[in-house]
Amino acid sequence: MLKLALNNLRRDRRRTVATMVALTSGLVAVLLFLAYMSFVEASMARVVIHAQGNGHVQVYRTGGQANLAAFPARYALDAADQARIRELVATVPGVRRAGADMTGVGMVQLDNRSTVFLASGIDPEFEAALRGEDGEAVAAPKDLASIRITPHMADRIGASAGDVVQLAATSYAQRANAMDAEVRDTSYSTGIEAIESKGLRMPLADMQSLYDTEAVSRMIVQVDDRADTDRVAAHLTQALEAAKPGRFDVTTWRSPHVGQLYNSFMGFFNMLFAFAGVVIALVAVATVQHTVAMNIEDRMKEVATLRAIGYPRARIVAMFVIETAVTALAVALLAVLLAWAVRAGIAAAGVTTSLPRVAQRVPLVLQLTAVETFTVVVGACVLIVLSSALTTWRRLRRSVRFGGQRSHSLSRVLAGGVAALAGFVWFPVPPAAAADAMPDVETMRQWLKQADMARGGFANLSWDVAVHSEDPAGNTDTEYAVQVRDGDALIRTTAPRRYQGERILIASHAMWYTKPGLRRPISVSPQQRLVGEAANGDIAATQYARDYVPEYGGVVSVDGRDCHKLVLKATHKAVTYAGIVYYLETSTLLGIKADFMTAAGDVFKTAAFEYGNTVIHAGKRHPFVSSMTIANAAFPDRFSRLVYRDVTAASHPATAFSRDQLTSM
Repeated sequence: MLKLALNNLRRDRRRTVATMVALTSGLVAVLLFLAYMSFVEASMARVVIHAQGNGHVQVYRTGGQANLAAFPARYALDAADQARIRELVATVPGVRRAGADMTGVGMVQLDNRSTVFLASGIDPEFEAALRGEDGEAVAAPKDLASIRITPHMADRIGASAGDVVQLAATSYAQRANAMDAEVRDTSYSTGIEAIESKGLRMPLADMQSLYDTEAVSRMIVQVDDRADTDRVAAHLTQALEAAKPGRFDVTTWRSPHVGQLYNSFMGFFNMLFAFAGVVIALVAVATVQHTVAMNIEDRMKEVATLRAIGYPRARIVAMFVIETAVTALAVALLAVLLAWAVRAGIAAAGVTTSLPRVAQRVPLVLQLTAVETFTVVVGACVLIVLSSALTTWRRLRRSVRFGGQRSHSLSRVLAGGVAALAGFVWFPVPPAAAADAMPDVETMRQWLKQADMARGGFANLSWDVAVHSEDPAGNTDTEYAVQVRDGDALIRTTAPRRYQGERILIASHAMWYTKPGLRRPISVSPQQRLVGEAANGDIAATQYARDYVPEYGGVVSVDGRDCHKLVLKATHKAVTYAGIVYYLETSTLLGIKADFMTAAGDVFKTAAFEYGNTVIHAGKRHPFVSSMTIANAAFPDRFSRLVYRDVTAASHPATAFSRDQLTSM
C-alpha cells in the first residue's frame, strides 16, 4: 500500500507540489506566529516583572491595591510590617530575594519649567539585581540623593545629567514637602508608553524622605523560577495569614492590578492566535478535501478496477489516507526547517521591534521550543489525515456523479411603511412674571471686596493660624505665622518644631515654597495641598473680587440665614480654585459658606466660616474670620479646621515679599 501510495504521488507531481506548497505555507505561518506569541508573552512578562520592578509576588496591606493612590498613609506597610514580611519570606523555598517599593506623585521643577511626575522608589541593590535579569547592564547607584528620569521628562523640563531639580509632593502626613535632587540619568524607561513622559525613579530612602515616612507601598518578592510564582504566593499567603490574620494581601505579577498590561495584551493576542489558527485550519481542511476529491474524481477508473478485483472499500480509503499522510509528513518536515531557518535569519540580522504600549524597542527573538513545534506539527498532521480519511470515505460512498449545483433564487422582501398621524396638544403658557432686580457685576464685586476684607484681602495685616487636620490615616496639627500686604502673603511654619523654617511666598499671582536645605525656592501651585484638606491658597488672604468674575444666583437660605449666592469663575489659572459657589449673608456681606469646584464643575471641597475676630482698618473696626472648616466633599471624615488668632494691623516692607529674599530669611 505504501509503495502504491508513493507511485500515485509521483504520478501527479503538479497536484502534489501545489498541495504541499499550500499546506507548508499555512503550517509555517502557524509556527512563526506561535514563536512570535511566545516572544511577546516572555517580553511582556519581563516588562512587568523586571523593567517595572514588580517582581513575581507582591505583598500589600489589605485593600492597598485599590486604595493606595487615594489613601497612601492608611494602606502603607509600616516598619513592623516590613520586618515581619522579610522574616516570613526567608522561610519560603524558591525565593531569591525580597525588597520594598514605594510609589507617589508630585511636581518636578528645573528653573521655570515644571511637570508632573509619577515616581517609584526602590532599594538600588534590589533593583539592580531585579533589572539585571532582564539582560540590562545596571550599574549600582553611586549617590542615593539622585534620580533617573525618562527622556520625555528630560525634554519637558530641559534637564540633563548632572542638573539639580526640585521635587515637590504631599507627604504621608498630608503636608507639603520638597527636596533637591540631582539628575543622574535621563535614559530611564518605565516600560509603559502611556506614562513615559512622567516616569521618575529614585532610591527608596530619598522617596521616604520626600514623603516624610518610613512606610512603603508594598513588598516585592523575586522567585527563582517564574513557573513557581503561584506556589510561592500560596505559601506566603498562608504564612502571613497565620502570623497576622486579615492584615495582608498577596498578589502575583499576573494579578489584574499589577499585570494589567500583560493581561490585556496577552488576552488580545491569544484571541488573535485562536482566530488565525481556526482560519488556517479551515484553509488546510478545504485544501485537503479539494485535493482528495479531485484525486478520486481523476482516478475513479482505478478505484473501480480495484473494487472489481476484490479490494474492500476500507483498503482503498487507506490507500488515499496513506498518500495524504506521506504528504503531511513531508509538509511537516519542510515547514519545521523553513520556520527554524526564518527564526535563525531574524536572530542573525538583529531585527528589533516595538511591543504594544511599551516605550523601548526590543530585539526580536522568536522563541520556538521543541515541545511547541512537535505539538503543532503532530496536531496539523492529525488534522490533515483525519480530513483526508473523512473526505475519501464520503466520496467513495456516494456516486461518482457530481450533480449540478441547484441555484436558489433570492427572494426580495419589500417593506411597506404605514403613515402615522401626529396630534398636536397646545398647552397655554402663563404670562411671565416680572424678573426680580439683579445686581450688576460691579455691585457684586463690591460685595466680594467687603467679604475679602474679612479674610485678609486688600490690607496690611498679620495673624497666626492653627490648622487641625483629621484623616483616617491620622491627625495632624500645624501652626503658621501669616503676613499680608496688598494681596501678597508670606507664610512661615512655626510648629511642629521639625517643620520650622518652611516658608511660602505668594506674590503677583505666583507662589514659591522653600525650607532649610533647598538650594532655591520651588514654584508651587495655589491648588497644591499644604496640610490636610487646606491648600496653599487657603492659608493666605483671599482676593475673590480681583481673581473671579461673579454671576448672581439669587437669594438662598443657608443654615437659616438669607444669603446671596454668587457663582465665581476664575479669571486666570493662578488661583486656588477654578470655580467657587460663594454664599454671602445678605445682612453683613460676609462669606459663610463656599463650595469649591473643579474645572469640570464638580464640588470637591466645601468650607464654612465663622467671624469671631475683629481688626481695625482705616480707623474702623471690622469683623475678621476666626475659623474656617474645609471638608472633602467625597470623604467627609477628611477635613481641616483653621483657627485664626492675634489678628493685627501691620506695616510690612515690600522687600519681605521678594522671592530673592525668601531663602535668606
